[in-house]
Amino acid sequence: MMRAGHRRGHVLGALLLGGAVGGAGTGCKRDAPAASTPLDAGVAAVAVPDAGRQDAGVVEKVAKPLRFSDVALTRSGDDVAVTYTLTNPGTAQGRGDACLSLHDEHGRGIDAVKLGSITVKGETTDTFEDRVRVSRGFWTQARSLLLYTTSAYSCSAGILKPTSEVSRLLPSGQPAPAGTPAFQAPEDATAADFAVSNIRVRQDSEAGEYLITYTVKNLTARRVSGAGCLRAYLTEGGRGVEEDRVGDFSLPPGGSETITDSILFDDERHWDEVQVLRLFTGPYGCATDVSEDNAGTAFNKPADVHAPPLNEDGPERDSIEFNGIPSEEPASDEEALAPTEDEPEAEPQDEPTY
Repeated sequence: MMRAGHRRGHVLGALLLGGAVGGAGTGCKRDAPAASTPLDAGVAAVAVPDAGRQDAGVVEKVAKPLRFSDVALTRSGDDVAVTYTLTNPGTAQGRGDACLSLHDEHGRGIDAVKLGSITVKGETTDTFEDRVRVSRGFWTQARSLLLYTTSAYSCSAGILKPTSEVSRLLPSGQPAPAGTPAFQAPEDATAADFAVSNIRVRQDSEAGEYLITYTVKNLTARRVSGAGCLRAYLTEGGRGVEEDRVGDFSLPPGGSETITDSILFDDERHWDEVQVLRLFTGPYGCATDVSEDNAGTAFNKPADVHAPPLNEDGPERDSIEFNGIPSEEPASDEEALAPTEDEPEAEPQDEPTY
């Protein structure tokens, strides 16, 4: 998946399963949203399944939860298009996010994505069309999907808090049959649950990008999820100057996956300065602290990986750009403020009085 404010390139995954395996944006709706009013409030109510729909838990405190119908899924590469109709049986407006979560053959959560924001006026029906990116490695492991709405920013594969009836589907978009395993939250993971091997960093000069490939293995007897983090250092044991999240994964017991992802440095000229790279894997990616228990895997930066040529993407580091025209940075504030020959010094003006 795409991270807001940060790119996520195509993450290619070749998944090897050790056990048996059975973008967020605003939703596109056909009618303009109405003025905001609260959801119908009341005691928690269990969703009443329609034909082809199974209840996946207790609906959050919503007296008359939204209902899904006419759900259609199409997938092209890593993009998944979802069309669905929401009916609001209550009198107050329903608002929040529509979520799609992926589950394995045991019902264990793999991933969850926000489809889009939804607004449905009371006693009305609206149809929504959303397109999101789902990792191919996640999708190939999914045996069932949950489609539901929740309060804003609450899409999660770990905690299900629906404000609608929950529609349980197959990856084809068809209703899941009776007997489909119930929802189970992912189990907690630690950095010690993962092992990495076959790390390779390379530069694609023609495409203007840097790539990393590595294999990550689940050392446990349970499904665990995590992410990779590449950190760059000037010297071994020295100061770190860059880090980037590289690849997300969810692995069944004993399973492994080969990840290929792009690397983005805040300053690509650091590629000529760093000597040591270190790959970390853990449940929180780059939010995981470096410790004795999570020292990562260190390796030297390949000799054929360099910073892009100067001025290829903009002015040199010691220049400033004004209206698209590079100019040398002034040596001092006085020099910056000094008048030029073509620009005579302005005569002092009397201060205004009030």
